[in-house]
Amino acid sequence: MGAVSEIDPEIVSARIRQAGDSQPVDITRLPAAVGRRVANAAAMFFDDGLPLMRQVTDHYVDSRTGSIRLRLFEPHKRSGPAAIFYIHGGGWFHCNVETHGRTMRFIAEISGLPVFGVDFRLAPEHPFPEPLEDCLTAWQWLSSHAESFGCDRGFLGVAGDSAGANLGLALCIHQRDTNGVMPAAGAFFYGCYAADFSTDSYKRFGGGQYGMTTERMRWYWSNFLGRNFDGPPQLAVPLGANLRSLPPLFLGIAELDPVADDSRILAARLREAGVSAALEVWPRAVHGFLQMTRDVGLARTALANGARFLSLKCLANLR
Repeated sequence: MGAVSEIDPEIVSARIRQAGDSQPVDITRLPAAVGRRVANAAAMFFDDGLPLMRQVTDHYVDSRTGSIRLRLFEPHKRSGPAAIFYIHGGGWFHCNVETHGRTMRFIAEISGLPVFGVDFRLAPEHPFPEPLEDCLTAWQWLSSHAESFGCDRGFLGVAGDSAGANLGLALCIHQRDTNGVMPAAGAFFYGCYAADFSTDSYKRFGGGQYGMTTERMRWYWSNFLGRNFDGPPQLAVPLGANLRSLPPLFLGIAELDPVADDSRILAARLREAGVSAALEVWPRAVHGFLQMTRDVGLARTALANGARFLSLKCLANLR
């Protein structure tokens, strides 16, 4: 059995069902547009349009390069005047507000807060800083329009998974450095915060037996950083940034994940900087498992913990 026996059995079963729905393809060997379609189709296997929301609406934000889509997931029961700005994962290369629909619906239902998912431009066609620029533009729009959604700009949280966690942390740092509207709290799930492939978690879990590989992550980073791969800007690799004065953060780790040590190192550096950082390790979990909330109990528990953290921290000043 080997590595498979180490993975949560519900995750294994979900992967088997997903694999039966599509043919295995190496997206790194396909043209970007084709590889993206293949990856998105695979991710959509887990999106069933549930939980049901009071409403799901699209809003479009003007930017200097075009229009940015924000999708609002509004739960039936609201817990207060806060909201969550969600940045999807997918290696800065694939995924969107459709592939992460169930994830955002689940967060909205558990937290009792509306969730706004952002579709940012994707690499390699749009390397750093373009994905971050879109997130910042959408964040600033949401901050200035919060009241029209029954929210207070002082109670907005940010969340993201994988590459989205990277962009979410960079957003927090940018807002601090520019005196912009700072998120009240953040929840980041199995984030990749530095292009360092020498960590213990990469050595232990990056060979492919658990899904995500070191080489795939190197490819994602190469797409994202482009010509800056050997000397990336600070906001592209926020693990090495000044982390002082950031909001309280929830960091989630999948135990069997090559990028797991990124979050461990980040948690330690946040605490050294005086920032509250809650670190949670999900046993027998692999990268990307949070999209499996329909089929995997551990995914529901893990995502619910992050959602409750956001609700508690974003609404803390009301209590």
